[in-house]
Amino acid sequence: MNFEKLTFRSVTVRPVLVPLRRPVVSRVGLFDQWPIILVDLATEQGIVGRSYLEPYLKHAARYIVPAIHDLADARKGQPIRPMEDFQNGRRALNLIGYEGVAMIAVSGLDMAAWDALAKAAGMPLAVLLGGSTGPVPAYNSNGLWLTEVAGPRR
Repeated sequence: MNFEKLTFRSVTVRPVLVPLRRPVVSRVGLFDQWPIILVDLATEQGIVGRSYLEPYLKHAARYIVPAIHDLADARKGQPIRPMEDFQNGRRALNLIGYEGVAMIAVSGLDMAAWDALAKAAGMPLAVLLGGSTGPVPAYNSNGLWLTEVAGPRR
């Protein structure tokens, strides 16, 4: 498969709060807004790979966004190589562990890099990775987290 090689130029990271029509209720609280972090990875070739993260807690963005920017600064001008970039990102943040905030930040850039490569190849990411597109089986969570606000909490 031949397609344009991509070079990392910059990243734009935007934390947003999405209002929910129906609040999510869990053991840690009631959520009437859902935090999402939008990641746009720009390449020198003009292709933008996109991803989003859902950190559950809105205050988590204040830690995740700077970590993404730090990881991105190390990649500027480098070829996009998701497998190597993922491992390098993990190593760069290993002192804070391979879970939580560190892995959320690494994952945001990882997904955006794969999206950029799929766009450069002109195909869906599933196909680029050897799969196919089509129906995906779904499951019923039986209203997981969608308890009535006035209802009992377990």
